[in-house]
Amino acid sequence: MNVYFQLFASDGTTPAYLFPTVFSANYPHTEKNLIEHTNVRGKGSIIVDGGDSSWDITLRGVLFAADYEALTVLIDGMESVALNTPYVLKINKTVNTYYSYNVKRIVPIEWQVDNLRTNFMEYSIVFRVLSW
Repeated sequence: MNVYFQLFASDGTTPAYLFPTVFSANYPHTEKNLIEHTNVRGKGSIIVDGGDSSWDITLRGVLFAADYEALTVLIDGMESVALNTPYVLKINKTVNTYYSYNVKRIVPIEWQVDNLRTNFMEYSIVFRVLSW
């Protein structure tokens, strides 16, 4: 089974973008915000659950195309993932189950800078999880 990283509109059902050839991603992941009250009674501390914190998921991959012109079409397609727009990122676990994250892209996509852009281009795209 292949792993798919697919972006959906905020409704979670309308496909927005399918990420090709992702070779690195920092998931599954959970961030907890804990609040520590120290020296409440002169010694020790009390730790209270502060809830889930937002965190960044980074997808690193590569775009492949037949030639430079086809590559620019793929680059423009990925750039169409709008900044500050709510999306749902789904990553399949099995055929019928997946990780699902509410995300927004809040920083520019990083493109490989030492490439002649002939028929491939590495990318790094970052989403803020729990941002809407």
